[in-house]
Amino acid sequence: NLPAMKKIFGAIQQKLKGNPCLYGFPAIQTGLEEYLETLFLYAYIKNKPMPSINSLKIIPEVYLGGLSDMTGELVRLAHHHDHQVRQIHNYLAKIYELIIPLSITRNSQTRSKLETIGNNLKKVEGIMYDLKLRDKI
Repeated sequence: NLPAMKKIFGAIQQKLKGNPCLYGFPAIQTGLEEYLETLFLYAYIKNKPMPSINSLKIIPEVYLGGLSDMTGELVRLAHHHDHQVRQIHNYLAKIYELIIPLSITRNSQTRSKLETIGNNLKKVEGIMYDLKLRDKI
C-alpha cells in the first residue's frame, strides 16, 4: 500500500530531520532504501518520472541505495518479460550514464551499490544477447 508507506516515510523523515545521525543505523537506512526501491519501480512500471532526491528530501547514500536495489528488480523483470528487455536495457543505460560521473571513494557501501547498477546493466545485456541468439528479439 503505497499511500500508507508514504505516510510512514514522512514520519520517519520528521524524526531524522532532528537527528540525522540516525541515517547511520542499518535498519533505518535499509528500510528507507526498500521504500525508495518501491517508489522507483512503481514510477518505472507506470511510466512516470522517477522522484528526485530533492523532492524526497533524502541523503544521497539512501537515494543511490534505493536506485541500485530497483535495478535488481528490473533485471528480474527482464528475465520474465522478453518483450520489455530493450526498454529495460535503455532505462538502465540512462541511469548508469547519470551515475558514472559520481566519484565515490569514501563510502564503500555506496560505491558497491553504484557498481551493482553497472553489473545489473551487464546482466540485462546478457539477457538481450541470449534472446537475440534465440531470435526472440
